Amino acid sequence: MLRAFSHLKIGKNNFISPKAIIHNNVTIGDNNYIYEDVIIYPNTTIGDNNNIFPRNVIGEFPISSNDKHIKYDFKLTKGENIGSNNLFHVNNIIFSGLDSETSIGNNNKLLAETHMAHDVKVMNNVIFYPRTILGGYSIYLDNSNIGMRSVIHQKMVIGQYSMIGANSTITKHVFPYYININNKIHRLNEKKICDDDIKKYDLELREINNNFISKNYNISNYKLSNEINEVLCEYIQHTIFM
Repeated sequence: MLRAFSHLKIGKNNFISPKAIIHNNVTIGDNNYIYEDVIIYPNTTIGDNNNIFPRNVIGEFPISSNDKHIKYDFKLTKGENIGSNNLFHVNNIIFSGLDSETSIGNNNKLLAETHMAHDVKVMNNVIFYPRTILGGYSIYLDNSNIGMRSVIHQKMVIGQYSMIGANSTITKHVFPYYININNKIHRLNEKKICDDDIKKYDLELREINNNFISKNYNISNYKLSNEINEVLCEYIQHTIFM
């Protein structure tokens, strides 16, 4: 149901089911598919070429456990910003931001029944397998994978090319490149890493991970490739401010 609001902006070549509900103050780009029973709440921006399957709820009203008697008023929220080329499978719920926009970048996949809390930041090429629960303010860096039924505590940073094993409960930052099961790294995520250059740094990366656990973020003593240095610097930048 497209409501006749002056602040609703819709681009070209979109398929929008007549059974979808799109609220005021929503911007939608071009070439999107939005299926039946999708609800898009106010203060949401969506880019191009996204597939939003049935029964997705995007930009739902968020609440903090510290809030008392808060009104259901979208003027209190920071909204939702979604990029391009994303797939939203069925029955996902994504909450608007409280302090800043909840954001999802480009080329991501949210499989069925993902629960994304307020102020979450998803970068690019991230896959969330079914029934994941993502705590508020958590960050998911490029090319990470979140295994089905995983629970991510609030304010966690999930590193690039990492994979979280199914049914894991994550209460610590997740180091890049590795499969992580219940807060412990196991082996390199070879489904995402085919580069032998990275594999030869396995021992050094494990040692750096141990240093990070003890809050030692100095990587200058290691002779790593430029690519790995860039990945670790970005990861450090996010983790030290959490």
